[in-house]
Amino acid sequence: MILDQIDAKLLELAKEADYELKDIFEDIDKMALKNTDKILSAFIDNRVSYSDFTDINGYGNYDEGRDKLERIFATVLGCEDALVRPQIMSGTNALYLTFSALLKYGDTMISISGTPYDSLQEMVGIIGNSSQSLKAHGVKYEQIDLIDNEFDEEAIVARLAKNDVKLVEIQRSRGYSSRKSLTIAKIEHVISKIREVNKDVIIMIDNCYENW
Repeated sequence: MILDQIDAKLLELAKEADYELKDIFEDIDKMALKNTDKILSAFIDNRVSYSDFTDINGYGNYDEGRDKLERIFATVLGCEDALVRPQIMSGTNALYLTFSALLKYGDTMISISGTPYDSLQEMVGIIGNSSQSLKAHGVKYEQIDLIDNEFDEEAIVARLAKNDVKLVEIQRSRGYSSRKSLTIAKIEHVISKIREVNKDVIIMIDNCYENW
């Protein structure tokens, strides 16, 4: 038997560890079961069938499998809608797609977490001269820098009170900068402050990856 090759003290230590950590393992199992039930329920509610896995050619119109996949993601994540497409190849690609959908010529966007990370700067038009940037399409960009990794609430509230900003962008992760990632509590707090002075502005959170 393989157990004959393992020191008895190690076996006893493993047994003790299992016993001491059993409550933690039980919590993990409960969470796994809960999430599994959530996903299976989403599949059932959206009536997934074999036909949804067939290949679709051409323009991709009437792709029920793709549409159901996106409805499943929306159901599981508790949101109104979702885009789940192989054509979205990166976080920057997803963010540019979102910006382009929400912002039109003459609109103003403002970043309240300082300068966006490098690859997004060209897409916004902060650097470079891309003809596809938001700036090239007539979108105005402003930013309010963080102060010691905290939102400058006074400046943010004063700017948003003018009611001429279409979109507020918050980059939760630090990207390639040296600052720490912003906590959900900090973001929740600043959003509540924004909503006190401007209930209509779009608030977009960039949370495509994390790095602490």
